[in-house]
Amino acid sequence: MPRFPDTIARALRFRGSRALLAAVIIAGWLGLLWSQTPVPAPFRTFDQPLYLGIAYDLQHLHRFTDGSGFATLHLDPARPPGMEIMPLYPAFLAATAMLDPAFDRSLRCFVEQSDNPSCANRAPLPRTLQLVMVGAVYLMLWRIAVRATCSPRVGALSLAVGLLAAPILVRGASMLMTETLSLCLITAATAAAVEAAKARRVLCWVLLSGVMLGLTAMTRPAFVYLLPAAGIAGACLALIRPRPVRGLALVATFLLGGAVVIAPWVVRNAIVLSHPAMTSGYAALVLAQRVAFNLMTWPQYAKFYLCGLPDGNGMGNLLLGPNACEPFQYEYRPGTFYWIGNHTFMQQTITAAGGAQHQFDYLLHQYILAHPLWHALVSIPMALRGLWIDHYWGLILAVLCVPLTWRAVRRGDDALLAATLPGWFMLAFHGAVAVNQERYNLILLLPFSLAGGVALERVWQRHASALRRRMSHQSIGRRGQPAIDDAGAEERRLRLPL
Repeated sequence: MPRFPDTIARALRFRGSRALLAAVIIAGWLGLLWSQTPVPAPFRTFDQPLYLGIAYDLQHLHRFTDGSGFATLHLDPARPPGMEIMPLYPAFLAATAMLDPAFDRSLRCFVEQSDNPSCANRAPLPRTLQLVMVGAVYLMLWRIAVRATCSPRVGALSLAVGLLAAPILVRGASMLMTETLSLCLITAATAAAVEAAKARRVLCWVLLSGVMLGLTAMTRPAFVYLLPAAGIAGACLALIRPRPVRGLALVATFLLGGAVVIAPWVVRNAIVLSHPAMTSGYAALVLAQRVAFNLMTWPQYAKFYLCGLPDGNGMGNLLLGPNACEPFQYEYRPGTFYWIGNHTFMQQTITAAGGAQHQFDYLLHQYILAHPLWHALVSIPMALRGLWIDHYWGLILAVLCVPLTWRAVRRGDDALLAATLPGWFMLAFHGAVAVNQERYNLILLLPFSLAGGVALERVWQRHASALRRRMSHQSIGRRGQPAIDDAGAEERRLRLPL
């Protein structure tokens, strides 16, 4: 009879081999996709200049600034300190520029020559590291699925489902923006929370989860709201469970982990800028873009649901007429709500508020708190718009994820709750405060893949059960008993003693 330590050793080796196999599959698939990825977009594309400008100032001026903001990129040695953007991603870019000469030359040219067309956009080190982060996300996804369901098969199926959406993440890894880093960090926070629900050393995992969530918030400020939301949810669960004091202590540890990471940045802002907050100015800009959509009429509101679907533009043109979905596009073109939010509505609200520093409070009181029902109604299709990650992949899995989340709530399954609820919360939050986009909600990759894995496992079990019954019937037939095709007769036969 094998000794107990030998059994444990063999189990660990088996688990290690499964993790290694998962890592090899992930690396192979991502490497193949990376080799097929088109040439990265120029540095001027999307919000890349925002982060690159701050990274340049951090590297050369040795201080966090606001860069050139959304204006034309330019060099300004006298640029003052700022706090418009969270610091972790610009710090990542600055650090990689110091280690990567090719990226450093491209960054210098891009800033010092104000985006001269002759400047290259090479960034091999940060882009490679972001591809590694994507691989880490998938490896953690596999681990989350295995631990949350206690099923290696569900883990493998969830990984397979998740890898179907890998082209989206690989393309994002070529962009020097915050999505890849924030997804990696929030996945680590989720993995630690799932481990806390399953492991014995709960305190360490809870603390790690809070720290990882704090780092995520230091990358994208929207995630700071997930910290108190998770704390409130955890406190409610603790109060209805045995040993509530222990549960509340774990919640406090989680919040402490996040606060310890965020606090130094807030203290810096208080000392340097006399503003003890996480950001300044960016929240008002984003909220103005979102609140501009509240200006839509009821007929436009009905169209918004259709236009927000995958391929909604095509369906809108087919069902409602040409350019029916144009007002809802995120383009700087007169007539779109996005353009209005960035131009006429932006200027009107700044003037009405008495200055940009008062704009956020003005928008909050005059457009949200004064009309809460309408704001909530518009937030529904706005949230749905950011739900369809990779189009129909997200549509199908969202339908499967809703009952999975509901069952986790009913059963009080802490591991599944940790894996599913944060994504839904962030989806609702982004729909309420921002012009919601799929890249804001990549955290939903985790619960969606898990829901797909669980669904495929059930299909597997049904087919396996049917196959076993069929083989059992054939075995009975070979022993000389007649095969029975009639369902009622089969049921009667199975009740007979064999």
